[in-house]
Amino acid sequence: MGTDIYNFEMVMDSEILKMDIVKNNQIKHEHMSWLRLIEFFRQENALLKYRLSEMVDNSEDSQFLQTAEYFQNEFLLKDEALKKLIKELQDYSDIIQNKPDLSKQLINAHNNLRNDILQFEEKYTLLSKEFNEKMLQSP
Repeated sequence: MGTDIYNFEMVMDSEILKMDIVKNNQIKHEHMSWLRLIEFFRQENALLKYRLSEMVDNSEDSQFLQTAEYFQNEFLLKDEALKKLIKELQDYSDIIQNKPDLSKQLINAHNNLRNDILQFEEKYTLLSKEFNEKMLQSP
């Protein structure tokens, strides 16, 4: 009977260890994915600012220039939001390095960062769509 309990505990410990490894791998994969995604948005924002400056150089329409100023401000705000996300990712990387176990702090930081990145992605996608639609309507 004692051997059965011992074997059961070993099997359970082994299963828990396997789940921790799977979760750790998921966290690392998602972290790397976020780094690539943030870099993509950083480049995309730079591209949209460049496109906007080209359009402003070729327009004297005051209504268009007001719209351009709105988008310039929005793109600058996105730059600031990206800097904040990059800082959060750096802090998160430090947590991963210093606490490789699946602590509550790590899981909470991971979930918070995921939510922040998803919110940024949604808002940025809407801004990009709005920009492209407005630029098609410009004179």
